[in-house]
Amino acid sequence: MFFGYYYRNRVTPYVILFIERDGSTYLSSLLMSHPQIKAEYERFAVMKQNGANAREQLKWVDAYLTPPLFGKVAAIGFKTKLVDVLDMDGFSNVLRKKQVHIVQMRRNNLVKAVVSRINARRLFEKSGKWNLYDESDRLSPIEIDLEQFDLYLREREQADINLQAYVDGLQLPSIKIIYEDLLINKNESLRNLFRFIRVQDIAVKGKTLKNTKDDLRDVVLNFDELRRYYAGSKYEPMFDEILVQ
Repeated sequence: MFFGYYYRNRVTPYVILFIERDGSTYLSSLLMSHPQIKAEYERFAVMKQNGANAREQLKWVDAYLTPPLFGKVAAIGFKTKLVDVLDMDGFSNVLRKKQVHIVQMRRNNLVKAVVSRINARRLFEKSGKWNLYDESDRLSPIEIDLEQFDLYLREREQADINLQAYVDGLQLPSIKIIYEDLLINKNESLRNLFRFIRVQDIAVKGKTLKNTKDDLRDVVLNFDELRRYYAGSKYEPMFDEILVQ
């Protein structure tokens, strides 16, 4: 399949904004397998951990999102959590200057997002990786502390609000990629995304495995206790949702 060459003004810069456990790594690995896309993971997080300052972050993103005058790449981007951005105003200015397309990740089931957050920490302690790539690293069920779970749930809600406000404030082209849609209808979600960043709709393959089973009864030892605590709330049906086996 021939894809051709693209002048700089034809290349779409994009940034995936997410919180955590939204499927962003899986999505990025899908994009990386597309021959028209140049993609990075969480460079801001790595720079922050290595002691980089805000100026260095902004210098990197400005350079990275500047494609060559002529090349084979039709879209270029990376992903980041807002908590890893050291200069929010400066970051916003770069995004606006480059007219970056915003890919906003969202997970509707906050209960599963919190369980996944807890499991991700366990996985990292076991394997040194935040995402599951090998079935041999799959975790056993866990009993979850109710107070910790409730705290994480409230933090997650606020993080969703903050991310939405930030995306709205940018006033840039944006698209929402819902984790649940990516899970049950990957092709349609990717088709919409490929159209948004102006690349061809072709088959791509991701690298990560689903770390937390979709049926929380197989994951949380005290499932009934947690579910009872949220009985009658908007969270109760989230405990019972099973989209994939």
